[in-house]
This record gives sequence, C-alpha cells and structure tokens, in this order.
Amino acid sequence: MSTFKRTISATLAIAASLGAMAFTANAHAADTYLGTAWGVRTNSNLNCAAGAVCERASKSTGKIYGGYTFAITPYNGFSLSQSVEGMLYQIGDTKGSFSTTSGLKNGIGKTSGAGIFYKVDIGTDEFGVVSRIGTSYARGSVDFASGGSGSEKAWFIPALGLGLRYSLTKNISLTADWDRLPSKYSSTNSNKTINNMYSLGVAYKY
Repeated sequence: MSTFKRTISATLAIAASLGAMAFTANAHAADTYLGTAWGVRTNSNLNCAAGAVCERASKSTGKIYGGYTFAITPYNGFSLSQSVEGMLYQIGDTKGSFSTTSGLKNGIGKTSGAGIFYKVDIGTDEFGVVSRIGTSYARGSVDFASGGSGSEKAWFIPALGLGLRYSLTKNISLTADWDRLPSKYSSTNSNKTINNMYSLGVAYKY
C-alpha cells in the first residue's frame, strides 16, 4: 500500500473516531460534519524561469474533510464553535521551475496530502466566519521537462485557512475557503512551496 493510501486510511480512521466520539458524547447535538470542496483556483509561489512554460494556477484541485465540534459558546446573539477537523486534499498539475541541486529545472508538479486542524467558527446559525490552524502531511512529485522525475514527503508542516459559511438549512451549509498548504516536490529541493487553494463547497452536519 502506498504512503498516500496509508495516509488516507489513517485520516479516515481519525474522522470515524471523531464521529463516534461526537455521537457518544452528545446524542442530542449536531456535533459531526462532513464536507467536500472544489478548488476554483490554486496559486503557488513556484519560480518561473525565462522561457519556461508556467501555469501556477493548478487544475483538478479539491478537498474532503470531516470534523467534530466539541464546544459551542453563545454570546450576544452570536456563537463561537470549536472543532477538530481532518482534511484530505489534492492539488493538480502545476507548471513552473523547480529548484534542484543543479539549479532550476522546468517541469510539472502535483501534490496530495492530509491535515489535522483546530477550527473556530464565529457567527450565527445562518452565517459564520471560519479559521483553521494545524499541521499537514504532503507528498509532492514533479516530472521534469528535460527528463526524469522527483518526489518528496513533508511531515508536520504548519497549515492554516480562512473561510465563510452560509447555512441553507440546519444541516446543509455552503462554504468558501482559502487554505494555505505548503509542500515539497523533490528530494533535491529543501525549499517549501506555498500552495494557496481557494475553494467552494458544501458541508453536511449530522
């Protein structure tokens, strides 16, 4: 089984455990949720050497996530909700110039990964402002235009995000998120690449 598949299995196991904790802790509250989002745009800070084909706005990008809300504090008509959230994400093809020990090389890179976050939602039942902070695992790979390829894993990389929530019903919400997800593409490159994923999605609260 590949490293990423093992990571998916582990993250899904965490999400399942969080869900079980939620139902066990409070059978009367909607404490667990699942969501999916499509990346409408993803930008990276990759280099772009002269004459290189650059497309730093990735396609085929998105995420799935699930969480457990462990505390809700009401205040003056608003509420502050605190959650633990797990995420799986994919960042599609990114064309640019990748740093190696022999200098910049043009190529096409992609990233997939998983993260665990502390999430805060401040707002009302209908609308909320969301922030996330946590850590992620990322596996990046690159196919060089001149031939050859590279890959690299990065563990415990700080990751964060901001977003908006609009609740259509008690259970269904529309979301708009920005996630900052660093990664590495090649073992010959110690520099992190910052991927900024902007996404629209939907979440279901149980």
